[in-house]
Amino acid sequence: MQASSGNKREEKIFIHKDKIKVGMQLGQSIKDSMGRVMIENGVFLDDYQIRYIKEKMYPGIYTYRDIDNSRIPIPEATKKIIRKNRKPDRAKIWLSTEVKRQLETRMEHIFGHTEDADFTSSSLDIFKELEAAIFKNDAVAIDVNLIKVSDEYTFKHSVDVAAIAMMIGREYGLSRDGIHQLGIAGLLHDVGKAKIPNEILNKPGKLTDEEFEIIKNHSLYGFEILKEKNCFSPLILDGVLHHHEKMNGTGYPDCLKDEQISLFSKILSVADIYDALVTKRPYKGPISGRQALEMVLALGEELDNKVIQSFVESVILYPVDSIVELSNGEMAKVVENNKRYPMRPKVVEIQTGKIYDLCNDHRYNNIVVL
Repeated sequence: MQASSGNKREEKIFIHKDKIKVGMQLGQSIKDSMGRVMIENGVFLDDYQIRYIKEKMYPGIYTYRDIDNSRIPIPEATKKIIRKNRKPDRAKIWLSTEVKRQLETRMEHIFGHTEDADFTSSSLDIFKELEAAIFKNDAVAIDVNLIKVSDEYTFKHSVDVAAIAMMIGREYGLSRDGIHQLGIAGLLHDVGKAKIPNEILNKPGKLTDEEFEIIKNHSLYGFEILKEKNCFSPLILDGVLHHHEKMNGTGYPDCLKDEQISLFSKILSVADIYDALVTKRPYKGPISGRQALEMVLALGEELDNKVIQSFVESVILYPVDSIVELSNGEMAKVVENNKRYPMRPKVVEIQTGKIYDLCNDHRYNNIVVL
């Protein structure tokens, strides 16, 4: 979805947010306050991305002068082919800026007041807001370009993990109650970090062995905080305690393996790792959604493969109507996504109208979306 490195598009102009239209090529990266790239430089904007930019109160964007800034020109014959082959994406998670702001503020409060009498009720009230926002449009998919719900880390990272975990659980086939409890576990999975010194949590360099051992205690601390409340189910408690366990037994705190690890813990592990990869931390930079997905796929020895597949099938990397660049140098429009292979959508080449089914047509195995 990035600009071709071979095209000279160095001159940029500023466009007011009210004049941003589908197809404009972004001339800057859109980042959150933690430095995470929410929309990459060079992307040809779609409706979801434009909505995100406007809701984040950006006054406007930089775009490239030599691009037709109304939209990428598409021949009429190609438009007919696009309409014939277009299949809309599944309903995606969307949280408004106001909902995000409320969730983030309230999460910050409960992480700072874990001993308060109203901790449990406050936590459940926050989750009800998140659950309502996710299920109001019957969301079944995640647009990885926009799933980064939070602008900070630790307590707000938990909102991201809860949302991702719920979509994985839904794809996996959990009941509505199961998804509900999984979401609560996701929201509170890092609550034990409230007992970890900030100078260790936010250390810009590599942790010492002693500091890492202190960090590892957060899952046990979280379990103890929630267990004392006598209001959270064993499934939630286990998910919080064991979300850092790994299938090969190299995780913590109990070095569990394979089926010793609960389904909640397996799902939370995938959601936690993915969001950590796309997030800037004091000791590392963020990576793109595609790179993060590839890294999760490479962790087959540590993560549950069925859970990984459920995550993959929840992901939308290139939303329908996105303008993308292919590795053969052609510009194309996405007309259909394959839920099992989100990195290989069906596209229509803009100038010729040629259809590239990157997933099902073996002639195009060597072509990828850049």
